[in-house]
Amino acid sequence: MGIALLMLALGIGGKLWHEELVALSTTFVDSFGGWGVAFGFFYPDMIPVPGAHEAFSAAGLLGGLPFWAVVAWATLGSVTGGTLGFGLARALRRTERFQRFMTEGRGRYVHTLMRRYGTGALALCALAPVPYSVGCWSCGALDYPLWKFLAVSTLRAPRIAFYLWLIEAGLLAVQ
Repeated sequence: MGIALLMLALGIGGKLWHEELVALSTTFVDSFGGWGVAFGFFYPDMIPVPGAHEAFSAAGLLGGLPFWAVVAWATLGSVTGGTLGFGLARALRRTERFQRFMTEGRGRYVHTLMRRYGTGALALCALAPVPYSVGCWSCGALDYPLWKFLAVSTLRAPRIAFYLWLIEAGLLAVQ
């Protein structure tokens, strides 16, 4: 749902303010480069907060970064952020607040999936619009093996490429 709203907003915005969006995106890329795209994925994949990852990848693409460079930077930021979230969860897993988040709060659904399905649930978090950060936290809390976590987290790359392709198709359609 979120990507559909973003694509709609990009489509409308692209039609109405194409030159302004390109100028803003170019400034973004000139100022931050690929690191800006990476950070746009790093933070929301580290901490379970709402984030519009795709806005950063769209800005990178509109700002002149090549498609595969955006995918690489976004994947770097996502996996790095997810790994840091994994480590934070290992450190916080015994605190009352963390346990409440994972069993009663927003993390309950994903944590239940992780306990039941393990690797398959993490793959779902990496590929689908399920909160990847919560999957990372759940893996850390459940003592999931780090090597397996990192291997499955590389599935972020095809997800990022697919959503970026959708964004690119939407941007080209409104030009």
